[in-house]
Amino acid sequence: MWEWLTDNAWLFWLVAVIVLAAVEMLTLDFLFLMMSAAALLAFGLSWITDNFVIQVVAFAVTSVLLIFLVRPVALRRLNRSTPETVSNVARLVGLPCQVLDPVTARSGLVRLEGDTWSARSLTGESLPTGTDVYVHRVEGATVVVAPHPAPATEGRGAPRPSF
Repeated sequence: MWEWLTDNAWLFWLVAVIVLAAVEMLTLDFLFLMMSAAALLAFGLSWITDNFVIQVVAFAVTSVLLIFLVRPVALRRLNRSTPETVSNVARLVGLPCQVLDPVTARSGLVRLEGDTWSARSLTGESLPTGTDVYVHRVEGATVVVAPHPAPATEGRGAPRPSF
């Protein structure tokens, strides 16, 4: 087994590069990407030298250097360039909608981004049909609305119009 490995080290390192890159695609943490790059270096070394121990040492040293020197810089840069994105129901807070069926403290319907949602009034006041209101929070499948906009959440601009 050892003899086969030393004779075909290039294949071992090529498989290591592919497997580590595939694991990186699942984790997206740059850890396995650094190890994949180190395996790529060892793959190149396998064509220069037949000494498998040198290849393993180069892989280990390069992995450690990349993980502790390059990875933190790459993570900082990625986090700095990625905007805060609000998703799922949290993105609905602050959006305008229109009352379809009078909204009270207990029931009502609004049109929100082209969909009909059950709604309740934030203040308990009755909101008549046709009133323009804003989403303040989402509770399950019900939006809590009021005639004035919700306080802006960090990372969001002005509410978008509903279509």
